[in-house]
Amino acid sequence: MLQDNLIFLFSLIAIGLIALLVNNFFSTREQQQEYRSKRLRELNQKSGEALETLAVLKEANCRSEISDALSGYIVSMIEEISTLAPDSDLLQDISAQKESADRVIAVPGGFNNDRALKKAQIHIQYAEKLCIEMAQLGKLSVSRAKQFQHDLYWLHVCVFVDAHINQGNYYLDRDDKLIAMSHYKHAKAMIARANVPQKQKQDYIDKIRELLNKARPSSAMATGNLAASLDQLTQKEGKEEHN
Repeated sequence: MLQDNLIFLFSLIAIGLIALLVNNFFSTREQQQEYRSKRLRELNQKSGEALETLAVLKEANCRSEISDALSGYIVSMIEEISTLAPDSDLLQDISAQKESADRVIAVPGGFNNDRALKKAQIHIQYAEKLCIEMAQLGKLSVSRAKQFQHDLYWLHVCVFVDAHINQGNYYLDRDDKLIAMSHYKHAKAMIARANVPQKQKQDYIDKIRELLNKARPSSAMATGNLAASLDQLTQKEGKEEHN
């Protein structure tokens, strides 16, 4: 009788252990599935934003070292997606987006409207955050991340300066010199405020100075305007004398 009770007790314990193991197995599997789904959503969003940023940087003719570093970071995210969901549509979509981003080339004057400039601003600033993120993950040294941030800041300035210069050139070609000068002066002010060494600014300073000189009225035109004004003043004085 005692032996039967022991057997029954051990059987209950064994069944309980098996139940715990089975429950733990399914619980762990459920947690892993939940983590997998959550992580894939994060990777989908992060890789998509990073790919858009990479395309904008390439279009803005960003330094190749920065584009290459960001491209490598995106590849690491794609590899993680491949591990979590090797046959998924997500992997195919992100891989296709990466191929498209890799084909983007610099487009001079590609940011000549408010919408394009806003897009460039958003993505260049996001690229700065990605540099910090890469440094935190050990994919980039701290010193290199800081240098990249400085370069991206300058790129941001250059995109807006080039936009004003291109707009100025557009109006100068149409002989609308006042509007042209306004754009050139905006470009000059942005360069003056830029927190970079003077040597780095110099090419822009020289270029804008030359453009401002082109947009200013010629001396002959200025003389003509002065003569016309004097004639008007003389005529006015003559009329007053007759009255």
